[in-house]
Amino acid sequence: MIGCGTVGSGVLDLLQRREEDLTRLLGRPIRVVRIVVRNPSKPRHHLASLISSGVEISGEPRRVTRDPGVELVVELAGGRDEPKTWILDAIEHGRDVVTANKATLAFHGAELFAQARAKRRCIYYEASVAAAIPIIEMLSNGLVANQMTSLSAILNGTCNYILTRMEFANLDYSAALAEAQAKGFAEADPTLDVSGGDSAHKLALLAGIVTRSHIPVESIYTEGLERITREDMEFVRQFNYSIKMLAIAKRNDQGSWELRVHPTLIPRSEILAQVRDEFNAVYMKGDAVGPMLIYGKGAGGLPTASSVVADIVRAAKGERGTPNAHMGVTPALVPIERIELRNYIRMTVLDVPGVLGRITSFFGMRHISISSIHQPEARVNQPVPVVLLTHKTSEHVVAEALRDLETARLLTRAPTRIRIEE
Repeated sequence: MIGCGTVGSGVLDLLQRREEDLTRLLGRPIRVVRIVVRNPSKPRHHLASLISSGVEISGEPRRVTRDPGVELVVELAGGRDEPKTWILDAIEHGRDVVTANKATLAFHGAELFAQARAKRRCIYYEASVAAAIPIIEMLSNGLVANQMTSLSAILNGTCNYILTRMEFANLDYSAALAEAQAKGFAEADPTLDVSGGDSAHKLALLAGIVTRSHIPVESIYTEGLERITREDMEFVRQFNYSIKMLAIAKRNDQGSWELRVHPTLIPRSEILAQVRDEFNAVYMKGDAVGPMLIYGKGAGGLPTASSVVADIVRAAKGERGTPNAHMGVTPALVPIERIELRNYIRMTVLDVPGVLGRITSFFGMRHISISSIHQPEARVNQPVPVVLLTHKTSEHVVAEALRDLETARLLTRAPTRIRIEE
């Protein structure tokens, strides 16, 4: 095993707890023979009861990837580029690999999966997306008879916890983030999570399975939630919506896919609106099964370790996965500019005569149809928020209208725009 942090110690815990059951299931025991960590001399008293006698603690990954006595390499160290080297080295020396590393697979998956096929090895990666939720197994095997047509998912527990606390505890963004960090749901540097990057890595992997191809993570439109305010939460509640950070994949009738990650307004009656705190959920549709929802803990040591151990068992049983899952031609991807969506737009303007008419005229000139408009009472000549909901409009048209408004200096600050999914 390479890496023994929160997830790694969870794997050791579950292997110990389930030792008898797993040995009975497989007909042989699972033995951890070597653990690679960055600082082998660091005291690890909390692991003393989980590490069997005779297990070597090393600082050299090649002690795992090249040892002929090792049958399986489990990579749990994290990072993006360095784990690629370890995984390739393990495959080159005839080892299968279990990993929870979505970033490495999202950026280097094409090379890694191709090398695994060439060497007739397997990369198992259930834990890389949505922790305890077995979504990769479902898409790779359980739903293989389907043409999947859409997938909308909450894939990041940090974002979902922050948005839940903003909605139900009336916290502002910074307070909700601080609370998430205090409870261990957010990293000290939360940028990858709140920027949407983590969700995009996971969506790239899921879309790769669904399309049987490599999906470059750079091709996924990604937007973070940092600009969402408590004020937005109050407005969307009046319109009977919730805000969720969604990873979305949709197939059109021509076989092209739109892939995007961004904050999204969804009706409060929708099932994804009920997913709260650090939980994840994937809502998907297939041509044979119709709509399906899978829900569970999307983060945490033991939930993630649960999927890692499941992959270890698959490897021990000789299940080879789907070796051709990523060999197809990448389908046409619809750029964000060509997508038509409804929009929530919040602008801050001075409450002076005629300003509302001038703002709506900019939307009218672009043929953007407004379905609802809301302006709270304010003092004359003081900043006031104006909130618009639009009908379906092309993405680029909305962007141009907002750019026109900023150029005309009708807004006192940059507008906030959140897309709406019905």
